[in-house]
Amino acid sequence: MADTAHLTARYGLDDRVAVVSGASGNIGATCCRELALAGATVVAGYHTGEQAAKLLAEQIEADGGTCVPVAADLSRPDGAQTLVDAALQRFKRVDIAVAAAGVRTRRLALSTDPATVAELLAVNFASAIGLAKACLRPMLRARYGRIILFGSRAGVSGLPGHSVYAATKGALQPWAASVAGELGTHGITVNVIAPGAIRAEQTDFHSEEEQKLVLNFIGAGRFGEPEEVAAAVGFLASSSASYLNGSTVVVDGGARF
Repeated sequence: MADTAHLTARYGLDDRVAVVSGASGNIGATCCRELALAGATVVAGYHTGEQAAKLLAEQIEADGGTCVPVAADLSRPDGAQTLVDAALQRFKRVDIAVAAAGVRTRRLALSTDPATVAELLAVNFASAIGLAKACLRPMLRARYGRIILFGSRAGVSGLPGHSVYAATKGALQPWAASVAGELGTHGITVNVIAPGAIRAEQTDFHSEEEQKLVLNFIGAGRFGEPEEVAAAVGFLASSSASYLNGSTVVVDGGARF
């Protein structure tokens, strides 16, 4: 069994219910573990990764946590509501929303087709704000909420070959900053995490030569680990982050490219 005492003490998420999209992915799954080990009850949303989501739930429960996998296609207009409704029906509340679902397609600007633009907009932007919106009514009733959206460092600085991906991720920053002004007096914060080069699905996109080149421009001299991103999620989900609102937290090891 994992030692959870330090996480519970640090974040104080006992009795909190967290909804996480993209839970079958590497980073999303790690965020679920972080929140569950800190005491939160986790509703883990997945689209196609049913086996991965069920295995994640089994691992979390073996460590003494609570995790319920729920199938939901967040690219559909009703997908986010399906996930949130599952949490409300079983646990009667939603305190934390983590929009970790995302898709990345490598296309040069001239070869980007409308279908790719529509897919990335639906998953990277629309599904994230859809999850946030689906959580707002229960959060407003409780006068408490933590909404954490997953952007990308590409959305801050751009990334050649990934212009649409960067644009759809970057659009989350002004959205969060705007909504933070609407919700802050109701005890709800809205923030964005922008990971850089993390050792997960993203780095599989690069060849070995590209990876070596990228490392030359990262201050830490290495790729980040999913646990380092999840630690930022745990902090933003906690009461300690109550005055951090409308911000973008870049987790990139000091990258300069």
